[in-house]
Amino acid sequence: MARLGIDFGTTNTVATIHDRGIFTTVLHQALTRAGTVTQETFPSAILIDKANRQRWFGLDADRRFAQLGPADGCVFVPSLKRKLRDYAESSAAADFEIADHLTAYLQALAESIRRSLSLAGDEPLETVITWPANANGARRHITRKCFREAGFEVIDTLNEPTASAIELADCLTAGQDRRKTTFQSAVAVFDLGGGTFDASVVCIDGRHFRVLTSAGIQNLGGDDFDDLLLEMFLEKLGIASDSVGTLTRCALLRQARLQKETISTGLVESLFINPPDFGLRGQPTSISVEAFNERARPMLAPAIDLLRKTIRSASGIQKRIKDDPSLLVYLVGGSSKLPLVAELVSEALPRSRVVLTDKPFRSVAMGAAICAMDQVSYRDVFARHFGLIRLQDHGQMETFDTIFPCGTPIPRKSEPPLEKVTWYHPVHSIGHLRYLECTDVGPDGMPAEGVRNWSDILFPYDPALPLSGSFSQSDIISTDRFAADTVCEIYRCDSDGVITVELRRPAADDSRCYEIYED
Repeated sequence: MARLGIDFGTTNTVATIHDRGIFTTVLHQALTRAGTVTQETFPSAILIDKANRQRWFGLDADRRFAQLGPADGCVFVPSLKRKLRDYAESSAAADFEIADHLTAYLQALAESIRRSLSLAGDEPLETVITWPANANGARRHITRKCFREAGFEVIDTLNEPTASAIELADCLTAGQDRRKTTFQSAVAVFDLGGGTFDASVVCIDGRHFRVLTSAGIQNLGGDDFDDLLLEMFLEKLGIASDSVGTLTRCALLRQARLQKETISTGLVESLFINPPDFGLRGQPTSISVEAFNERARPMLAPAIDLLRKTIRSASGIQKRIKDDPSLLVYLVGGSSKLPLVAELVSEALPRSRVVLTDKPFRSVAMGAAICAMDQVSYRDVFARHFGLIRLQDHGQMETFDTIFPCGTPIPRKSEPPLEKVTWYHPVHSIGHLRYLECTDVGPDGMPAEGVRNWSDILFPYDPALPLSGSFSQSDIISTDRFAADTVCEIYRCDSDGVITVELRRPAADDSRCYEIYED
């Protein structure tokens, strides 16, 4: 039996295992023309031959695409996790068959892990998987489902910043008797990965971890900085971005990423590209690191601002954090290696200690592996206010009803779901329940910042209407005929952060359950 921690990242996936008293990263191999390549990361990439539907995954996909370049008849998906996000947020993304491709990718990952560890095909892969702190129910549901269908036994789930805090605490307490560890602190995790940004403040008390507050930005990560650098190259070459074909753009973005990653060495001052290598006109072109930083600075500003807000929010829960000059800010995620990140965080929080992890790609997976070995206990919280818009005064006024406020603890795996029950008397034939989340609520009680819409549910209050019926807003009638009846809403949040609502019509003695997704 193998117990793993797996960080399914936007650019790369990393698996860590506890082996003979130490945590080691699983190595993956691929055959290339130069020989066998071995590395700690398994690229979150798929290459598809449209003609025969053959697929390559991970290292094989990345290396084959690098060799073939933008060949006709192929589809290259270099950031599978972003496709997953699109799938969870839009039904229009179904043409990519994300569930099938993700399951096949994870099966390839499982096979690579088994080869690397010399495991039998039927040996269980007990796994703690991670996801962004702000991942919605749909993304969590499909991720967990595909992992299980790929052959992993998912024993627990964990938010990525929390996993990094656990890895950091394990590093700080190395060599101590884990049963007697009395280390106490709070750490702000700045997690800038390939596709998303997360900020969390985690309270550490020995081997117990409690998330005080958490927030995130869905569309900020290494992919966006790759896009920025590529656009800068194209601007200098005088090439319109929309004139570049899809596969050529993938190859150019790969080169932009490789160039961007050289910045972290601190030894380069210019970034280069040779257009003819990609079938484009023009001479070899360079962009100064200074120019790139100037363009990247405003892109990072929202993350820095959100980090400050997250710390301020946590200080309301644990007072000493706000004025504690020793608050440690832990920079993790591959994109945090950009020197500009540490510079901006240090400028924004001059009283804090800013620490860049020595394992930017492995921190999350290692924290998950520590959890897989039952060496710690932890508790996450809602990163935003979750609730719905209700109508009052027969539809004359809108109000926001908060169901689970920001900071509400999420139950652990062994605990029953978090539950909230509401009752009301309907004044319409059909209820229009509009769910959303937000980072702040204004003085008027309405969502003020960071608003993201979730599911819209049309539920028939009229007992003569079938629960399974299909309705539209035009079917809603304002009426007092059902005002004497009481409708019950039961909200439940499980240990994975997935929210469901059970709507009951006592007058008809029936009910229906819905899983609430982000639209």
